[in-house]
Amino acid sequence: MRIFRRMTASLTLFSAMIAAGVFAFVLVVTFVVSAFRGIEISGWNVVTSQVARWFLFWVGIYVIHNLLPVAVAHGRTRREFLIAASGFSVVLAFVMALIGWLGFVVEGGIYSLMDWRADEHGSPVAYFLMFLVWCAVGMFCAAAFDRFGAGGVFSIPIGLPLVAVTTTGIPGSGELPFIPDLPVLFGSGWHVVSVAAFLVALAGTWAIARDMPVRLRTT
Repeated sequence: MRIFRRMTASLTLFSAMIAAGVFAFVLVVTFVVSAFRGIEISGWNVVTSQVARWFLFWVGIYVIHNLLPVAVAHGRTRREFLIAASGFSVVLAFVMALIGWLGFVVEGGIYSLMDWRADEHGSPVAYFLMFLVWCAVGMFCAAAFDRFGAGGVFSIPIGLPLVAVTTTGIPGSGELPFIPDLPVLFGSGWHVVSVAAFLVALAGTWAIARDMPVRLRTT
């Protein structure tokens, strides 16, 4: 429980501060662009659907690659840490989805006042599930690379379809060159598929990390 509280307090606050800074930057860029052309897309939508997922992926990597060795060095078991990390991923995804929704509310009010147009964005649930899966896949890939070295590259073909399914509920999630838009193959069951992807990534992380040797990171 102590690991969970410390991890949640520090990393969630850090992530919220980053998100707030990015939101302010997006608004500034939007106003600058409006001086030269009409605004027809939501800058915050680009961030939430394209950039934020990679940030959550990095957080997942950081948790396993950096924090797990520290916890073990201080006498915590891998099982205890993985339980805390699993709960943390849910809390962080929820907080980031809430921040994303609040950003859309504020941005929508500004767009309405300025008579700007914005493209469609996803629901808070869709962003929550996307953030949840990307964070878990980050943990899974980090565990694979830390345990198997170069052999961890084989975690990528597993992780890619897991994160890809989350884009079906996010309009515009494939407009930048990371992952192309996917046909909505799952119908109303896309959220169930996303939850399943999270559980698979989490199970993979546990299977690899629960007894892997760790080395304290000095840098």
